[in-house]
Amino acid sequence: MNGWIRELHFLEGGLSGSTLWLRASTALCALTVLFGAVAAFEHGRLARGSPGASRARTRTLEWATFTVLLGSLMASFASVWRRGIEVNHFPSQTMSEVLVMFTLALLASMAVLHFALRLRDFGPGWAILGDAVLVLVALGAWGTRVYVSTLSTAQRDLPPALQSYWFPPHLSALIFSYATLGIAGAICAVYFAIRFWSGVFSGGRRARSQFLTFACLALLPFVHVVTLPLILAVGLVFLVLKLSGHLPARDAVAGMERTMDEVSYRAFSVGMPFLTAGLFMGAFWAQEAWANYWGWDSKENSALITWLVYVLYIHLRWLGGVRGEKAMAVLMGGALSVFMTFQIFGYLPDSQKSLHRYTDDSVVPREGQQGTASDESARLERDE
Repeated sequence: MNGWIRELHFLEGGLSGSTLWLRASTALCALTVLFGAVAAFEHGRLARGSPGASRARTRTLEWATFTVLLGSLMASFASVWRRGIEVNHFPSQTMSEVLVMFTLALLASMAVLHFALRLRDFGPGWAILGDAVLVLVALGAWGTRVYVSTLSTAQRDLPPALQSYWFPPHLSALIFSYATLGIAGAICAVYFAIRFWSGVFSGGRRARSQFLTFACLALLPFVHVVTLPLILAVGLVFLVLKLSGHLPARDAVAGMERTMDEVSYRAFSVGMPFLTAGLFMGAFWAQEAWANYWGWDSKENSALITWLVYVLYIHLRWLGGVRGEKAMAVLMGGALSVFMTFQIFGYLPDSQKSLHRYTDDSVVPREGQQGTASDESARLERDE
């Protein structure tokens, strides 16, 4: 038995089991991008009625793409499970662990949305959008994994404040909501990119009216890492369609925009309950840990702002009947707020005194009551 274990370790090349599963999942993400792109191309041929286009072949490509996505999801789950065994706690202590959990949630969200949206049931035109969303998600998971490979994977002990039964469900609900709401935000970004490029290639005022949105998406700090490649990719697609003489008419583009508005709302509907549940569980956890449901910590405030943006979106859509560009702008604003809370928070000045900086390798988590360390020292002096 010991000899078999030594041989297995040799085959792993010194890598941990979680790393091997993660690399397998990353490779399958890349394969999902390839299959999804081919499926979108075939759906496009079928929608145009091109000679040789086959519905049976597109169905085969659809199932092949989704099967590879499921394979990547299962390998990612195995990586997280193995990491939990290696560190002996729920693997969301370091930033690398949190981001791996996020990519797992991305893939799980896409698997759920694949059935919840059911885009392929409405024809090849909708199926193209489904393929595009799937490719975006798989590409996002792959890119995040590449970034994770640059981070430290050293094990860290779980601080006392995180040694609670609230830790796994609270983090899981929030990360799944971030992933699903991030997908809705990516659809919004594609929506505005399509509006811009359709105006550029068809002429008229539409391109000029969308220039500010285009500039914000392309140049916004940190976010441009995602939006700029997406905008360039959409522009390349429109260029190819223009050169091939298949540029969609304005009515077709308008129909596509209405579809994306509906699809982004459905994705939001999946993620919003999990975001709400995550906030409630965090409040209950804070009551147990600090005897205070809400301490107005900067991280708590940032999460609350995100939730309120989405509540505004619900009211605008349900009560105000707002659709299209305005609703999509608010929904994308929520996604930007999620990104700020999830990744940019640690760069903000007020975050330096937050009690939620557990993923920062350079910071020793501060335990105890709400408030700064000086506040706690003053309280102890008064008690004496």
